[in-house]
Amino acid sequence: MHISRLLKRPAAFTIIIALVLSGIISITACNKTNTGNEGTVKVTATHDAEDNKHVFELSSNEISSGWTTFQFKNASGYDHFFLIWQIPEEGIKSAKSAGESILDHWFRGITQPFQKEFNPYINGELEFNEFTDSLVAIISEKAPWFFEPGAQTMGGPGFTAAGATSITTVHLEPGEYIVECYVKNEEEIFHSYIGMLEHISVNNETSDTEEPNSTKTLTISSTNGIELNQPLTEGSHTIEILFKDQKTYAHLQGHNVQLVKLTNKEDEELLANLSTWMDWRQAGSLVNRAPEDATFMGGTMEMTEGGKAYFHVDITPGDYAWIAEIPDPAEYNMLKTFTITEEKSNPEN
Repeated sequence: MHISRLLKRPAAFTIIIALVLSGIISITACNKTNTGNEGTVKVTATHDAEDNKHVFELSSNEISSGWTTFQFKNASGYDHFFLIWQIPEEGIKSAKSAGESILDHWFRGITQPFQKEFNPYINGELEFNEFTDSLVAIISEKAPWFFEPGAQTMGGPGFTAAGATSITTVHLEPGEYIVECYVKNEEEIFHSYIGMLEHISVNNETSDTEEPNSTKTLTISSTNGIELNQPLTEGSHTIEILFKDQKTYAHLQGHNVQLVKLTNKEDEELLANLSTWMDWRQAGSLVNRAPEDATFMGGTMEMTEGGKAYFHVDITPGDYAWIAEIPDPAEYNMLKTFTITEEKSNPEN
């Protein structure tokens, strides 16, 4: 299948590009048989400096269907996120036919080809269209189910700074899921390729966890960008995030929603550097940490049209921005700065 056909199907190609960043089969030291039925999964991001492995540690790899809250603790010294993909039935059947686990199947058909093709591109030996055309050809041969029917982006905790914790709630139907982080290291190797990839099974048991109650509603769309129904204020919030639509941008991925705290929202150079850092096509982008003076607080990763997530966050006074992980987010009204002022209590009369 040629690249031009994929570009006419944004959702399918968005799936491919981020999935190909999903990498190596490196199963972390988690209890695979433990079933989480309380509606909450604790996730810890760690880094093994000796082996240079980035990994997720999950409190459970099997959960009930319904609303699930992911508490994402970044215990490493690098920025990370937790992107959730629902695997199509064709992918599950393909893995079974090959006698491989889902993670093994992903690695053989997607991860190795991607890193192999990405290396000459990022080193300046290939043009971007040459890289993507070659990549699509290899995936079409090894794992065609990535194109049809494709996997679905289900959100998950957004970019979270080193040492921070973010919390995001999403609704998951029974099925098989892959979670990943494709932040890069200094050698332009995606974290998913060196261990930050996991598999979650959602069983047929329905969780009794109720849908969260929101304090604010944020809508994101390719036409109007990021819109908040009411200004944020100091304090704890549960922000309902609605994906009105989804499309493919110049970096061949869709939009997501991230919250970042800034030292100075008027610093145009900082905002420009932040936007460039979030474009994975550029050398040095998504490497290790966000630019200095920008601290990611979470949000939600990509979701398909109509998707809904809840972002739980404590807001303190200071400068902030909502930003989507797309090229030139300000052009699409997806870089919106704001200031939170300190709430002053009224003295009792």
